Amino acid sequence: MQSHPKISEYRHNGKMQARVYFPKGSPAKPKGGYKWYISRAEAEVATAENTALVTRFGDLAKDVTVQELVEARAAAAELKGTGFSLMEAAKEVKAALSKTLASKSVKEGLGAYHDSLWERFQERKKANPRCEPRHWRSVKHTLARLKSLEVTSLLELTTDKLRPLFKGLSKSSFKAHLRNLHAAFEYCIDEGWLDVNPAHSLKRMKTDRVSRVRTVQTFTVAQVRNFMNAVAATDMRALPYFAVCFFAGVRPEAAMKLKWSDIGGNGYLYVPHAVNKSGHAYTVAIPQVLTRWLQWWEARGNKRKGDLLPLSASTLKRVRKRAMDKARIAAWVQDGTRKTFATAHRGKFKCKILTSAALGHKGTAVLDEHYDSRLMTEAESEEFWEILPPEFEPLQGEEPAEL
Repeated sequence: MQSHPKISEYRHNGKMQARVYFPKGSPAKPKGGYKWYISRAEAEVATAENTALVTRFGDLAKDVTVQELVEARAAAAELKGTGFSLMEAAKEVKAALSKTLASKSVKEGLGAYHDSLWERFQERKKANPRCEPRHWRSVKHTLARLKSLEVTSLLELTTDKLRPLFKGLSKSSFKAHLRNLHAAFEYCIDEGWLDVNPAHSLKRMKTDRVSRVRTVQTFTVAQVRNFMNAVAATDMRALPYFAVCFFAGVRPEAAMKLKWSDIGGNGYLYVPHAVNKSGHAYTVAIPQVLTRWLQWWEARGNKRKGDLLPLSASTLKRVRKRAMDKARIAAWVQDGTRKTFATAHRGKFKCKILTSAALGHKGTAVLDEHYDSRLMTEAESEEFWEILPPEFEPLQGEEPAEL
């Protein structure tokens, strides 16, 4: 078998034509044998192309077909002027296909990030049992907004697809969601499932001013007085908890995790970073009204030891419902204890900086956006800070008990 193609000329179809013998495995004729060409020049070009393919690709060129050669020339024509060779383009396409095959859907990728947060929380809880999975829950709410995109590939995710899902949110809520999204997508990039973070250029879509007006609700002074009296008559174990919520403005979830050691004898209540929603510790001055309630509670034989609230969440919910029925409160206001405290505090001190500090905020922006100081008059604010324990305060609207 000849190792190289050989050109010869013979009369063929009534005229002289060139004939090339190709060894078996040649790109021009894989099965080997003779191939006719119209002229010697055309035969020499075919021979040169065959030799070049064998030299460049070696054994890969032996099994090439005519169809593959045609497709290769067509692809090279498409790439003409781009600066990319056919081989470079093939490598880029292969890399892109590999990423696509290795990529995950939004549900799979962000779900994996959510699971990793839970594992980190469990590790932190071992070191600090009072640690709460606040960030884990916050990310859960953010990912719930992406439910319509959960089958979409992460590589197909764009800012334009994300933006409508976060339309009409307040500034603080949008920032919280954006932080969660940014961290989740960075995790996917680290895992190799994503190339670019689509949350980088995500901006809040502002709506008209009227639609963004928030309705802030608080408890009235009469409702607070009646409710506290009703709690004292229902279950004394829950009294310090509700007193701290109403008269110190501690978030209900944080107050459930406080210990009596956090209520210091120096006149300040300490909220640790592990139980605070924003993740930082702060102190709030204990007002006289709170001191009066706690002293009254101790005078009934109760001791300040262990947890501030020695009840489970379900038991606390039942106690609150019974107290609401007695106090004639139809519906519980979400975070109403904290909003009522903030409104009364600002009404008394006339300073939003002091009120923000008492709430544990680092600035006044949240106070301006989520609280309304106009919900209480100055007289009502003064009355709020003079709510006394039950023996001095019968439930308003009820007839005195007969002796």
